[in-house]
Amino acid sequence: MKPYGIFGWVVWQIVRRVAGRKMAQNRVKLGALGVVGAVLVAGVIAARAGSDE
Repeated sequence: MKPYGIFGWVVWQIVRRVAGRKMAQNRVKLGALGVVGAVLVAGVIAARAGSDE
């Protein structure tokens, strides 16, 4: 497994667990967490695209 794949899996695990807790507490914080997750996913995609060149 490539490093960005491992990083993506770790991020997914953290986001999934934190989102499950925060969903009941505060939807605004959950939205912010989703934005952070999207930025991290975009970074992984960019890293993958950069390594292919």
